[in-house]
Amino acid sequence: MVDFNNDVTVGTPAIDIVRVLVLQARNNVFEALEFVNKQEGDGTEPDLSMFRARVCTWFFEQQAYFKRVMPPKEYDDVELELFKANYSKERALRIISRFNELVDKLKLTKLDNRLYYDTTNAEADNVSHGL
Repeated sequence: MVDFNNDVTVGTPAIDIVRVLVLQARNNVFEALEFVNKQEGDGTEPDLSMFRARVCTWFFEQQAYFKRVMPPKEYDDVELELFKANYSKERALRIISRFNELVDKLKLTKLDNRLYYDTTNAEADNVSHGL
């Protein structure tokens, strides 16, 4: 979590703070999902209220980005789905999967971003660099 009362935060670029906030909102969704899964595992009817609230928070954290990159119909469908009275875990999981894809495109959660160099074909590397 970002500590806004810390002197170090003042010198931190805003984009880095926003990245941390987005990842924190995502992590909160996963914690709520873990709690729902635990309730299901215990054989009790899960309370989806915290899960729903955290998915909505994540949505609003990145709402402008989602609106910019999602097709208009898909964005409207997600928005309607999040605020329906008969909210279901399965629908929310589909929405979360889509959000994860979009966050991955931002390279916030992408782990395999390392470039691999093929030492057997130096000429292909030269071509890729325009040499």
